[in-house]
Amino acid sequence: MGTTKLLYRGVAYDASQHEHPSAEPVEHVYRGQHYAAALKHEPAPVDPGLELHYRGHVYHHRSAEAARQVADQ
Repeated sequence: MGTTKLLYRGVAYDASQHEHPSAEPVEHVYRGQHYAAALKHEPAPVDPGLELHYRGHVYHHRSAEAARQVADQ
């Protein structure tokens, strides 16, 4: 199997040469807040009691309810 050349805006590149996320902390700023976190990390556990706000609406994690809905289909 040969390597496939990928193109981006006419420039060929090899995807295998790209950096992979590491567990080393990276300093960065997001909306004025400074962070030092690794690019590669495990997702945070879901807190079902946490109240979430999105575009003026309040909602809660309902993963068990969503799983039941998928299973019923």
